[in-house]
Amino acid sequence: MSAAVPASERLARRSVLFGLLLLALLGCNRGLWTPDEPREAEISREMALSPGVIPTLNGQRFIEKPPLYYWVVAAAFRLTGGASVLAARGVSVLAGLSTLLLLLHWGATAQGRSAGLISACMLATSLQFMVSTHWVLIDPLLMLATTVAAWAAWELLARPHDGARQRRPAYLQLLLYLALVLALWIKGLVGPALIGAGLLAYVLIDRPSAWRRLRPLPGVGVLAAAVALLALAIFTQGGAAAVWEWAYVNHVQRLINPLGSSGHRQPLLYYTWTLPYATLPWLLPWIEALRPANWRRAAPSRVTRRPEAARFGALMGAGMLLLLSISATKRETYLLPVLPLLFLWLGIRSAQWWQRRQLAAGSPPGLGWWLQVALLCVYCLLPPLAAWVFLGRASAPVIIALLLALVPVTALLHASASGETRHAGVWMLIAAFVANGIVLALAAPLLNDTKDMGPFVQAIGRRLPPGQPVYTLNMDETLAAEIPFYTGRQALAADRYSLPQWLLVQDNQQDNLPALAADYRLVAQRSFGPRRSLMLWQARDRASPP
Repeated sequence: MSAAVPASERLARRSVLFGLLLLALLGCNRGLWTPDEPREAEISREMALSPGVIPTLNGQRFIEKPPLYYWVVAAAFRLTGGASVLAARGVSVLAGLSTLLLLLHWGATAQGRSAGLISACMLATSLQFMVSTHWVLIDPLLMLATTVAAWAAWELLARPHDGARQRRPAYLQLLLYLALVLALWIKGLVGPALIGAGLLAYVLIDRPSAWRRLRPLPGVGVLAAAVALLALAIFTQGGAAAVWEWAYVNHVQRLINPLGSSGHRQPLLYYTWTLPYATLPWLLPWIEALRPANWRRAAPSRVTRRPEAARFGALMGAGMLLLLSISATKRETYLLPVLPLLFLWLGIRSAQWWQRRQLAAGSPPGLGWWLQVALLCVYCLLPPLAAWVFLGRASAPVIIALLLALVPVTALLHASASGETRHAGVWMLIAAFVANGIVLALAAPLLNDTKDMGPFVQAIGRRLPPGQPVYTLNMDETLAAEIPFYTGRQALAADRYSLPQWLLVQDNQQDNLPALAADYRLVAQRSFGPRRSLMLWQARDRASPP
């Protein structure tokens, strides 16, 4: 069967897959970066040591999220021989790769190979996807679960109505609700609620004839049972207080008042400016997809009534964005489950535009094309130039990165000026891959000193007497995770009126440093950016002889 596919097309597909794999692996060889990564890694380490339903951080209950993500990372720790940064980050990387492969398949079956390739490549090179899938975070695994659920729902709605040849959709219904249950157990009610909001928006606006295949009432029953099971498991281990903390504090209160709990309060329209940032560097697909002509609903075939995949992705994404905007708690990473659906829409529209462009060969590129070219040139050249400014000198890696960036930039400009839009489109994708590859390759060595507290914390652990906890002042969530992860010791808040021999003080620039007695001497100190410094003190009169 492969012989029927032209050799050039097979080479292109293999090149894309190799590029996706290379982009996924770049930038993984770094430590845990503050603020999120230490917390997620340490909770997973403690889950591996003492499995349960309620996650713990530094030995204390930490029930912001359900346990499934931590179970997965804990399993990765056990399979790889112990807790490690690479194993924790590998979960996010594999979730991102799996999402890309699913989107590649989805776009190809819905609209053709080119649509699948373009959708996957644009998602892989979008800024928020690139950053989040290289971070130790819950959201990439949630993104995989919600994308599987959305794809299963699409397959149910898009099945032909030809009676005898129609395959039974029962396994797709099972897959849909299994993915929603997994999303619930990964991040709570927001997981299935996002898919529910997206499907509701699509069904109400496009009114697909096969919407009953989604089996909404049995599905709600399955999800209610999954919620009850999770609540019962939390109650069995932690009692009513744990259920209240999970159900109210981390669902209702985060929705309406995150200042009273953990969360990030942002205005209603927060995603109107963060979404364009998240989808950088892709401007032309937005210009094309938002044209009024592309929003006219195409009449489906009378035989199959097959809905349009691009509208499905766009309306699903819009419903999910609306739900995210209603919540008072907002972060850029929360966009991750929405991005595959948006790029399914953008990729299909880009493929359709590309086909029309080939039929109108010879016409000069328009303003939108040149805006996209300019954006990609800046996007590709900016990382090495920013690294040059940051270092204050042109190091060998920066020079190599700049030379690599110049190759696709020069080729893109030449192909666009020559009217060779077919070649220019390929160079657009190459430029995006090169730009993100440069970011991932340069970020670790440039930012590790200010983002990775691991080496300094490990050095502290080697200084202290065996078995002694690390007593701290001004301990926050990050420090409570870093100390046990890197040293295996518990971090304890010190009593300001009865200070121990060894004391780790964190200066977070909030004028809350204590006045230590004169017998304390500074043993080690390290700054991690302008707002965090760690200082290890030892009492002189109680110090052990050298």
